[in-house]
Amino acid sequence: MPYITGLFQIKFPTGKYQKLDPDKLGTDSFGNGAYEPALGLIFTKNLKPFAFHLDTIYTYPIKTKVDGIKTKYGKAINSDFAVEYFLPKGFNLMLEFNGFLQADKKEEDKKIPASDTKYFLVSGGIGWSNEKVQLLLDYQRTIWAENADANDSYVFTFVYTF
Repeated sequence: MPYITGLFQIKFPTGKYQKLDPDKLGTDSFGNGAYEPALGLIFTKNLKPFAFHLDTIYTYPIKTKVDGIKTKYGKAINSDFAVEYFLPKGFNLMLEFNGFLQADKKEEDKKIPASDTKYFLVSGGIGWSNEKVQLLLDYQRTIWAENADANDSYVFTFVYTF
């Protein structure tokens, strides 16, 4: 049987999301100003030397005000599928696929056409872990996107278990 974990998270509005410089085309934005509660499920199945992970998170942003305009960001679904291959001495290789869909936002209760976001990205990397620490360095590439940036990124993740 796979391990099944429930997830509840809330994102808090942080960063700069109001009074943006129009000449910067939104590149000075960090965050969106909305509280975003989310529910999800994580499935993990170990078949040595592999581990398979599947998770889906449903996000429901709360209405907020951005530059004085009542804004309701669209509901979103984020899904991941990952495969880990375990190597000796705590090392592992990982390949991950991520898809994200977010509905159009509303301003003053009017739907804003083409404000939805969709993307699919692929990541591959190497990690190391023990009972307390997990490290991962990977490369992410956007394969397909609609109303989203196409990025090539290096990501470093550090997790310490208390």
